[in-house]
Amino acid sequence: MEASLLRAAAFLAGLLGLRGTEIRAPHHAPTAPLGRRWVANLGLGVVNGVVVSLAYAACYALGARDLVGRLAPLRLLPPSPWVQIPLAIVLLDLVTYLLHRAYHRVPVLWRLHLVHHTDLDLDVSSASRFHTGEVVLSSFLKIGVVAILGITPAGLVAFEIAMLACAQFQHANVRLAPVVERALWRTFVPPAMHRIHHAPDVRDTNSNFGTILTLWDVLLGTFNRRAPGPAPSFGLERFRDARALGFGALAALPFRR
Repeated sequence: MEASLLRAAAFLAGLLGLRGTEIRAPHHAPTAPLGRRWVANLGLGVVNGVVVSLAYAACYALGARDLVGRLAPLRLLPPSPWVQIPLAIVLLDLVTYLLHRAYHRVPVLWRLHLVHHTDLDLDVSSASRFHTGEVVLSSFLKIGVVAILGITPAGLVAFEIAMLACAQFQHANVRLAPVVERALWRTFVPPAMHRIHHAPDVRDTNSNFGTILTLWDVLLGTFNRRAPGPAPSFGLERFRDARALGFGALAALPFRR
């Protein structure tokens, strides 16, 4: 319950704080109507937040972390949270990167993930636009990693909050100072890097998969710093009608022919 409340508080703080920044210092003018997008995006976000909370509650109720026991790699290291939490964040960020690449490469997984890429604009609400099927699958795959590695509950919660904060930030329509932008390109995924990932060109969509660290894209050959066009364009070429991308349509989208 405490973990769910922490995630909910982090979500609201990020949403409200970044929305205020988007209003004061936007990177680009809105490219799609706000109302329908936000209803769909935040509707999915609320459903998915409940699903994640239930999945992780079940994970620890069943003792998933103890399935491997003392052989889990992180159990062999000092139990200090100063060791366990940073390692958990780095390792789970790598897992998230690999999952993200798989969602783009495997057709049946792409059918779920394309819901996220149908957003015709990009702002803080876009971080919530994921199909529940993708969230369920990703949650249980991460639970398996938690069990195998022996990640502590605190490490998992810290990663979830860090991932949420970074996802909201990288989708936000905010203008950053050039010196901050340059520093982030070398460390943590900045909005400019993730905007390329949401461009309609498939060469851009299949790049910049990182969530927290830019390291994985650099090491694994998916880093893309191609200069965008003068006017940002987001979404997929096949889905350009905002009226057909409401909450119900997005829920059904992966199951359509």
